[in-house]
Amino acid sequence: MTDHASLAPSGTKPRIAARHKMFEPVVLHLRGMPLRAHILDISTTGALAHCDRPPSTGGRVMIETKGIMVVAHVVWVRAKRFGVHFDIALSDAMVAGLVNGL
Repeated sequence: MTDHASLAPSGTKPRIAARHKMFEPVVLHLRGMPLRAHILDISTTGALAHCDRPPSTGGRVMIETKGIMVVAHVVWVRAKRFGVHFDIALSDAMVAGLVNGL
């Protein structure tokens, strides 16, 4: 499923990049500590993730999956879910590969 027109969690700024639903286990590196997490949806500019011990808003994280490392900052946290914005946008091909399990 792709969502083009939803609002950001704050409800103030519309998202520009299309989001793609997925459920992908990842390793979240937070202050040098690896944590198990899952990506729930992804776009070229960010992702929604779930972790039993989520990072704090404003924190920097490194997300590792399938040999790819992406640096992002945490823009919001609600319970065990959190949103990240990638420091460098992913290509459409990279997002498609992650969503399709390539």
